Amino acid sequence: MYRAYLEQSQIFVGIYWQRYGWVGPGMEISGLEDEFRLAAGKPMLLYLKRPAPDQEPGLTAMIERIRSAGAVSYRHFATAKELERLLVDDLAVLLRESFAGATILPSGTVTFLFTDIAGS
Repeated sequence: MYRAYLEQSQIFVGIYWQRYGWVGPGMEISGLEDEFRLAAGKPMLLYLKRPAPDQEPGLTAMIERIRSAGAVSYRHFATAKELERLLVDDLAVLLRESFAGATILPSGTVTFLFTDIAGS
C-alpha cells in the first residue's frame, strides 16, 4: 500500500525512532527501508526521535547508511511538540523554495502519510 501512496506523493517525510519494521518473506530489507529507498528523488524530510535506547540494529544500520551516503539530512527531536515545530518549519521552507517565482500555485489534494509512529 505504501508504494501506491509514494507514487502519488510529492514530498517524503520519514519519522524514525526505535523499530526497523517487519522484513517480509523473500525480502532483505523492511518495508520501512523499502519505502525510504523508493522515495529517492523526492524532496525528503527525515526526523529521528532521541533518545532511542532500544533502537533495533536494523534501524541503526539504516540510519548509518543514510548518514554515510550524505545525500539526505535529518533532524533530531525529543517530543511530539518539537517534531510538530520542526515539521511545520521545514515544510514551509520546502514549499517556499518550490514555489519561489511561481505565478500560479498548483491546485489539488495534499496528503500526509504517517507510518510507524505508534507509541512515539
